[in-house]
Amino acid sequence: MPYLPQSEKEKIFSGKDIHVHVDSEHSIDREAIKKEFFANEKKYTFTHFICQRWENIYLNISHIPTIKPLLHFVLDTAIEIYRRELKPHETLVIPHDLLGYEKNEFWFNAAQPGESTGVHNHNGKAFLSGVFYLQVPKGSGNIHFKLEDRKEFAIEAEEGKLILFPAEFDHYVPENCSNEVRISLAFNLYKLPLVSVEVK
Repeated sequence: MPYLPQSEKEKIFSGKDIHVHVDSEHSIDREAIKKEFFANEKKYTFTHFICQRWENIYLNISHIPTIKPLLHFVLDTAIEIYRRELKPHETLVIPHDLLGYEKNEFWFNAAQPGESTGVHNHNGKAFLSGVFYLQVPKGSGNIHFKLEDRKEFAIEAEEGKLILFPAEFDHYVPENCSNEVRISLAFNLYKLPLVSVEVK
């Protein structure tokens, strides 16, 4: 699918819609995260069995502590971008077990060659959703967004790239046409204090 012209892209990216940030300072140790991810395969839990594969892979932070700087990076970036939309007493949080939440609101997606991620959204009580790319072989698939007016556009997947978007935005990733696995971390961000202690 062709990308939108730059003028259209700037229009869609305006306001709070979608924000792209690249870890240009290489502050996230992607190799260390991937090493722990693969080393703890027996501790994976899964959700969303679609098209003959589990789309969401969960690991508790105790099993992958190298992810802590990444979660802090996501939160710091999101708070800076959306500061004007937060009330003085509010901040953002990615719920997880070390904070006392029952469910982790971050998960890995490891798409093997030939696999894809179907159209979905993270609609619920989340304020934002996002993805950070850990490993992106050439031809392994970009993220595509489908807007309410039926417009569709893609954002190039790139290692070290963070994409933040409204949780209700429909999105998908086409088939991984490379010979390697594509690995990303997805997450939901909530306003704190939470309206409800239950997150979905």
